[in-house]
Order: sequence, then C-alpha cells, then structure tokens
Amino acid sequence: MVDQLNQVLLEAGLVQGVADSWVWKVGGIQTFSVNFAYNLVRKDSEVGSSPVFSKLWRCKAVPSVVLTVWRTLENKLATRVNFLRRWVLVENFA
Repeated sequence: MVDQLNQVLLEAGLVQGVADSWVWKVGGIQTFSVNFAYNLVRKDSEVGSSPVFSKLWRCKAVPSVVLTVWRTLENKLATRVNFLRRWVLVENFA
C-alpha cells in the first residue's frame, strides 16, 4: 500500500522546493469565481441563465433588496402560503 501511495505521488508531478498553492482547475480556468462555482452547483440552469436574473444580479440596488427580489421570484420568501406548503404551523395574527 505504501508503494502504491508513493507511485501516485510520483505520478502527480510533485516537485521539491516549490511552494504549494491552491489552483481552481474546473472549466479550464485557474481563477476561482463564486459565480462560476454557483452555476456549477446550480441544478436549475434555466433559472440561473434567465435574462431577468442576470439583470437582477448586475443591478446597483442594495444587496438585501436584490436578495429579497430574488427570493420572491424563486418563491422562497417565508410567507404564510410557503409555510403551509412546508407543513409549518402558522398562527392567525388577524
């Protein structure tokens, strides 16, 4: 087993005397991008690539407002309807 590990390390091209560094090697780029990582893990690519969402993320509004608009469009706001849909008991505050 030690020999196998040694072989894997040799094949990895490790070089002594060179400092280690973090490298992002996904998608052919070496610079990490939150946007790229987000799109990589986003399952619903149609919503992520929508022109509405592209404009929303680029607008110069306060981030909390942008997030609230996004949550509204994604139907993620903690509304009474969403609570009931998720089987969360909501008291009537009328």
